[in-house]
Amino acid sequence: MGLGHYRIVFTDYYYPHIETEREILGKIGNVEIIDCTKVVSGGVKDEDQVLKYASDADAIIVQFANISRKVIEGLKNCRIISRYAIGVDNIDVEAAREKGIVVANVPDYCIEEVSDTAIAHILNCVRKVTLANNLFHKGDWAYAKIKPIRRLGDLTIGLIAFGNIAKRVVEKLRPYGNTILACDPYFQDKDRYPWVEFLSLKELLSRSDVISIHIPLNKDTYYLLDRDRMAFLKKGTIIVNTSRGGVIDEIALAEAIEDGRVAAAGLDVLEYPDEEYAKSILMKYPDRVFITPHMGWYSEEAIADLQRKTALNVYEMLTNGKPLYQV
Repeated sequence: MGLGHYRIVFTDYYYPHIETEREILGKIGNVEIIDCTKVVSGGVKDEDQVLKYASDADAIIVQFANISRKVIEGLKNCRIISRYAIGVDNIDVEAAREKGIVVANVPDYCIEEVSDTAIAHILNCVRKVTLANNLFHKGDWAYAKIKPIRRLGDLTIGLIAFGNIAKRVVEKLRPYGNTILACDPYFQDKDRYPWVEFLSLKELLSRSDVISIHIPLNKDTYYLLDRDRMAFLKKGTIIVNTSRGGVIDEIALAEAIEDGRVAAAGLDVLEYPDEEYAKSILMKYPDRVFITPHMGWYSEEAIADLQRKTALNVYEMLTNGKPLYQV
């Protein structure tokens, strides 16, 4: 068990309570838990607020707060920053590494949910379920207005990145008999997937009928699908994104929709914050772009896993010197 006194700060979260976390962290021993949502409505998110409450924390648990280089340089005792998420794009990981602070996430908490959401968007775009439903409710249903529809199993599906979620997508798609392509220069275990063809991004974009995006957002992946790369798409491509909105240049996507290179898009994420989705240029295409409000991760079971494992990251770090998951 851990020795000494530990100060653990929750900057922000949007769950009804953190009783599970308190129970896990209480097992460390002499622990002081600072829940900033009880001090400031919604918790603390900007740099100065975070430093006000967390500068002397031994551990920080965060959801959306900006853990910038300025914040990290102002932390006196912190050993771990644990985020309620897979992605850590609101944490300056490089600055944390320089200061010897571990950044932890929960990379496996919603694999089933996000992979199911990706497949739901693929099926919706291919079978045009939402389009047909919208036409029907307008009293304007006509067979000609949903044509053409391709057979799913005859389509080539390309995955950008081949991590845990993408692997579950292709495993769930296997019974359909699709040709599966993937682009992931970092994936080393290709021999385990002989039925997946690994190739360059340019080749994947030019050959795929459906593209499903599964990359994290960072400086190298921001606008990965920009105007230049979308030029490789063949006419009538479907794009699905359940990763991060910033990997797609939305103006370039709108242009590709206008000229027919993109027939439809299924998006669980947009470039804007969740509450500002209506600002997107893609809102102009309700019959071509099908948007869900960043809910792909969600199930009651996933939330329980996320809260438990985020706390366990801190527990393991403070008691055994290593979290469950480290970025």
